[in-house]
Amino acid sequence: MKDAQNKKDIAMTHTPSTSTPTNDPGQGRRILLVGASGFLGAKILRELARDGSVALRAMSRRGAPADAASGVEWVRGDMMDPASLDAALRGVDVVITSANGYMKETIEADFQGNRNLIEAAARAGVKRFVFLSIVACEKAPEVPHFHAKAVAEDLIRSSGLPYVFVRAPAFLDQSADYVADGVKAGRLLAMGDKTTRWSYVLTDDLAANLAQAATYPGEDIANQTIDISWRDGPKSQSELADLITQATGKPLSVWVAPWFVFRLMARPIKLFSELGYDLLQMFLFFRTGRFVADTTRQERFFGPAPTARDAIARWAQNNKLKA
Repeated sequence: MKDAQNKKDIAMTHTPSTSTPTNDPGQGRRILLVGASGFLGAKILRELARDGSVALRAMSRRGAPADAASGVEWVRGDMMDPASLDAALRGVDVVITSANGYMKETIEADFQGNRNLIEAAARAGVKRFVFLSIVACEKAPEVPHFHAKAVAEDLIRSSGLPYVFVRAPAFLDQSADYVADGVKAGRLLAMGDKTTRWSYVLTDDLAANLAQAATYPGEDIANQTIDISWRDGPKSQSELADLITQATGKPLSVWVAPWFVFRLMARPIKLFSELGYDLLQMFLFFRTGRFVADTTRQERFFGPAPTARDAIARWAQNNKLKA
């Protein structure tokens, strides 16, 4: 990994957009969503589509999916192809990106892909850059995909683009929802121990907040870093199991994969699995107690944060987990 290259400031000119000037970059403007075909991206797109005052453009390497809804302009684009990004960004006022490469390809795609997108957004004169980041990413240089987010945040700041960093904690749900699958079998797999607390979010809520960041009616959101999570704070996995039981009526046994296993596995896994090493380092960072969101700005800009009980109840209903 070329850290010196990745951390180097980029010298860019932030040119004015050719679209009609406004003091409100979120309303009545063209929004480009990068990563629109992903698990989270599809949810962000649905949230944005509910707002009839914006023109939506969605970017994917494959173009429009077969089930694409009407009212969205789909464009082909690849974060590793700067020319395709210039075309996708033409006439765009607001960019949201939830794209990542580390779960699909390689962590290097996150470093260079984000750099390419930031440079292209600056060339296009984008008025608001909404970047999906990670809670406390600057505190975890040993976790590759956390570090990639911290580097991208630095590049965005140095670019001169007005930005909103929306920082997510651990996802309660995933595209392949291993927590829901475990609940159906009457168990919860705990990472490390039952007592260490860290922050969570339901991806439906995160998608709504990212859409709000793009359409927020005011300039006071410019250059803000906003943590997203639950109003009642971080939860241990024992507390999470109790809340899931309350929501579903299903008693759970908590199975623990202890911390020493993660420490022992990290070095050998690094030899053959970049993603496996990344995930182990992430769980070991959770153990430090620093993976905790501060929802103060979330509530200032987006309204009351949900409680853990509310989010888990909605997740359980979505997954038909109630007894």
